[in-house]
Amino acid sequence: MRIFIRILIAFVFAAASSAYGVTPLINVSVSDSSGHAAYEGVTNTSGTFATRTLQPGNYIVQFRSATTPNGSRYAVVVSAGNKKVSANAIAAEKLTGGGVAVKIAVGSGLNIVGKVTVEDKDSAPMGHNGKPMVWIPRKMGSNLAAHWAESDSAEAREVATQSSLSTKNLQDRQNQGITPNQGGDLLRGGR
Repeated sequence: MRIFIRILIAFVFAAASSAYGVTPLINVSVSDSSGHAAYEGVTNTSGTFATRTLQPGNYIVQFRSATTPNGSRYAVVVSAGNKKVSANAIAAEKLTGGGVAVKIAVGSGLNIVGKVTVEDKDSAPMGHNGKPMVWIPRKMGSNLAAHWAESDSAEAREVATQSSLSTKNLQDRQNQGITPNQGGDLLRGGR
Protein backbone atom coordinates (compact mmCIF):
# COMPACT_ATOMS: atom_id res chain seq x y z
CA MET A 1 0.00 0.00 0.00
CA ARG A 2 2.85 2.43 0.80
CA ILE A 3 4.37 1.83 -2.62
CA PHE A 4 1.02 2.57 -4.27
CA ILE A 5 0.67 5.84 -2.33
CA ARG A 6 4.24 6.89 -3.24
CA ILE A 7 3.60 6.15 -6.92
CA LEU A 8 0.34 8.10 -6.77
CA ILE A 9 2.05 11.09 -5.12
CA ALA A 10 4.88 11.01 -7.67
CA PHE A 11 2.36 10.87 -10.53
CA VAL A 12 0.34 13.81 -9.14
CA PHE A 13 3.53 15.85 -8.64
CA ALA A 14 4.72 15.11 -12.20
CA ALA A 15 1.33 16.02 -13.67
CA ALA A 16 1.13 19.24 -11.65
CA SER A 17 4.66 20.29 -12.53
CA SER A 18 4.09 19.80 -16.25
CA ALA A 19 0.76 21.63 -16.09
CA TYR A 20 2.23 24.68 -14.35
CA GLY A 21 5.41 25.06 -16.45
CA VAL A 22 7.86 23.74 -13.86
CA THR A 23 11.02 22.52 -15.52
CA PRO A 24 11.32 18.75 -15.21
CA LEU A 25 14.62 17.23 -14.16
CA ILE A 26 16.96 17.09 -17.17
CA ASN A 27 19.98 14.77 -17.40
CA VAL A 28 23.17 16.67 -18.17
CA SER A 29 26.44 15.17 -19.38
CA VAL A 30 29.59 17.14 -20.19
CA SER A 31 32.36 15.61 -22.31
CA ASP A 32 35.74 17.00 -23.26
CA SER A 33 36.94 17.17 -26.88
CA SER A 34 38.25 13.59 -26.72
CA GLY A 35 34.85 12.28 -25.57
CA HIS A 36 35.77 11.60 -21.94
CA ALA A 37 33.03 12.37 -19.42
CA ALA A 38 33.84 15.43 -17.33
CA TYR A 39 30.45 15.70 -15.57
CA GLU A 40 27.28 13.63 -15.20
CA GLY A 41 24.33 15.02 -13.33
CA VAL A 42 20.76 16.28 -13.28
CA THR A 43 19.37 19.80 -13.20
CA ASN A 44 17.78 20.84 -9.92
CA THR A 45 14.13 21.87 -9.55
CA SER A 46 15.04 25.36 -10.80
CA GLY A 47 16.52 23.86 -13.96
CA THR A 48 20.13 24.74 -13.12
CA PHE A 49 23.36 22.75 -12.90
CA ALA A 50 27.05 23.50 -12.31
CA THR A 51 30.17 21.43 -12.90
CA ARG A 52 33.33 21.48 -10.84
CA THR A 53 36.31 23.50 -12.15
CA LEU A 54 37.36 22.03 -15.50
CA GLN A 55 40.58 21.93 -17.49
CA PRO A 56 40.75 24.53 -20.29
CA GLY A 57 39.37 23.32 -23.62
CA ASN A 58 36.25 22.67 -25.66
CA TYR A 59 33.37 20.76 -24.11
CA ILE A 60 30.08 19.30 -25.32
CA VAL A 61 27.10 19.68 -22.96
CA GLN A 62 24.33 17.14 -23.67
CA PHE A 63 20.75 17.49 -22.36
CA ARG A 64 18.33 14.51 -22.21
CA SER A 65 15.09 13.75 -20.41
CA ALA A 66 12.49 11.02 -20.43
CA THR A 67 9.93 13.14 -18.57
CA THR A 68 9.44 16.26 -20.71
CA PRO A 69 5.79 16.52 -21.75
CA ASN A 70 5.17 16.46 -25.51
CA GLY A 71 4.31 19.83 -27.00
CA SER A 72 6.42 21.88 -24.58
CA ARG A 73 9.38 24.00 -25.64
CA TYR A 74 12.55 24.69 -23.70
CA ALA A 75 15.38 27.21 -23.70
CA VAL A 76 18.92 26.29 -22.67
CA VAL A 77 21.68 28.67 -21.56
CA VAL A 78 25.19 27.40 -20.86
CA SER A 79 28.08 29.60 -19.76
CA ALA A 80 31.72 29.34 -18.75
CA GLY A 81 33.10 32.66 -17.59
CA ASN A 82 32.45 35.23 -20.36
CA LYS A 83 31.48 32.55 -22.91
CA LYS A 84 27.76 31.95 -23.29
CA VAL A 85 25.80 29.62 -25.57
CA SER A 86 22.02 29.45 -25.79
CA ALA A 87 19.39 27.54 -27.71
CA ASN A 88 15.69 28.38 -27.87
CA ALA A 89 12.52 26.62 -29.00
CA ILE A 90 13.80 23.14 -28.20
CA ALA A 91 10.92 20.72 -28.64
CA ALA A 92 10.39 18.25 -25.79
CA GLU A 93 10.54 15.47 -28.35
CA LYS A 94 14.20 16.34 -29.04
CA LEU A 95 15.07 16.02 -25.36
CA THR A 96 13.36 12.64 -25.05
CA GLY A 97 14.89 11.43 -28.31
CA GLY A 98 18.59 11.82 -28.96
CA GLY A 99 18.92 14.88 -26.76
CA VAL A 100 20.29 18.33 -27.45
CA ALA A 101 23.98 19.23 -27.37
CA VAL A 102 25.80 22.56 -27.24
CA LYS A 103 29.53 23.23 -27.53
CA ILE A 104 31.37 25.68 -25.27
CA ALA A 105 34.98 26.69 -24.69
CA VAL A 106 36.18 26.73 -21.09
CA GLY A 107 39.07 28.88 -19.93
CA SER A 108 41.52 28.26 -17.13
CA GLY A 109 40.02 27.91 -13.63
CA LEU A 110 36.39 27.97 -14.85
CA ASN A 111 33.42 25.66 -14.61
CA ILE A 112 30.29 25.28 -16.72
CA VAL A 113 26.96 26.47 -15.37
CA GLY A 114 23.64 26.16 -17.14
CA LYS A 115 19.91 26.58 -16.94
CA VAL A 116 16.99 24.92 -18.71
CA THR A 117 13.67 26.77 -18.68
CA VAL A 118 10.21 26.10 -20.04
CA GLU A 119 9.24 28.59 -22.73
CA ASP A 120 5.86 30.28 -22.43
CA LYS A 121 3.33 28.72 -24.81
CA ASP A 122 1.70 32.14 -25.33
CA SER A 123 4.90 33.81 -26.50
CA ALA A 124 5.71 34.40 -30.13
CA PRO A 125 6.65 31.31 -32.08
CA MET A 126 10.29 30.59 -32.81
CA GLY A 127 11.70 30.34 -36.33
CA HIS A 128 13.83 27.60 -37.82
CA ASN A 129 17.00 29.55 -37.02
CA GLY A 130 16.06 29.84 -33.33
CA LYS A 131 15.08 33.51 -33.62
CA PRO A 132 11.69 34.76 -32.45
CA MET A 133 9.01 35.41 -35.03
CA VAL A 134 7.31 38.79 -35.39
CA TRP A 135 3.79 39.54 -36.60
CA ILE A 136 3.67 41.21 -40.01
CA PRO A 137 0.35 43.04 -40.46
CA ARG A 138 -1.43 43.08 -43.81
CA LYS A 139 -0.27 45.93 -46.02
CA MET A 140 -2.88 48.34 -47.35
CA GLY A 141 -3.79 47.46 -50.94
CA SER A 142 -2.04 44.10 -50.79
CA ASN A 143 -3.53 40.65 -51.27
CA LEU A 144 -0.91 39.18 -48.93
CA ALA A 145 -2.47 38.21 -45.60
CA ALA A 146 -0.99 39.11 -42.21
CA HIS A 147 1.53 36.47 -41.10
CA TRP A 148 4.50 35.57 -38.89
CA ALA A 149 8.06 36.16 -40.14
CA GLU A 150 11.47 35.58 -38.57
CA SER A 151 12.68 38.66 -36.70
CA ASP A 152 15.90 38.92 -38.71
CA SER A 153 14.16 38.75 -42.11
CA ALA A 154 14.17 41.69 -44.51
CA GLU A 155 10.38 41.84 -44.25
CA ALA A 156 10.51 42.21 -40.45
CA ARG A 157 13.20 44.91 -40.67
CA GLU A 158 11.10 46.80 -43.22
CA VAL A 159 8.04 46.74 -40.94
CA ALA A 160 10.15 47.84 -37.95
CA THR A 161 11.51 50.87 -39.81
CA GLN A 162 8.12 51.82 -41.24
CA SER A 163 6.38 51.69 -37.89
CA SER A 164 9.09 53.39 -35.89
CA LEU A 165 7.08 56.61 -35.65
CA SER A 166 4.46 56.72 -32.91
CA THR A 167 0.85 57.60 -33.71
CA LYS A 168 1.26 60.96 -31.94
CA ASN A 169 4.42 61.69 -33.91
CA LEU A 170 2.63 60.85 -37.19
CA GLN A 171 -0.32 63.09 -36.26
CA ASP A 172 2.03 65.95 -35.35
CA ARG A 173 3.91 65.56 -38.63
CA GLN A 174 0.64 65.45 -40.59
CA ASN A 175 -0.57 68.64 -38.84
CA GLN A 176 2.67 70.27 -39.99
CA GLY A 177 2.07 69.13 -43.58
CA ILE A 178 4.71 66.40 -43.47
CA THR A 179 3.76 63.04 -44.94
CA PRO A 180 5.65 59.90 -43.85
CA ASN A 181 6.51 58.81 -47.40
CA GLN A 182 7.69 62.18 -48.69
CA GLY A 183 9.22 63.72 -45.60
CA GLY A 184 7.04 66.80 -46.22
CA ASP A 185 9.44 68.53 -48.60
CA LEU A 186 7.03 68.44 -51.56
CA LEU A 187 4.15 69.79 -49.48
CA ARG A 188 6.27 72.72 -48.36
CA GLY A 189 7.46 73.48 -51.85
CA GLY A 190 10.93 72.03 -51.38
CA ARG A 191 12.63 69.47 -53.60
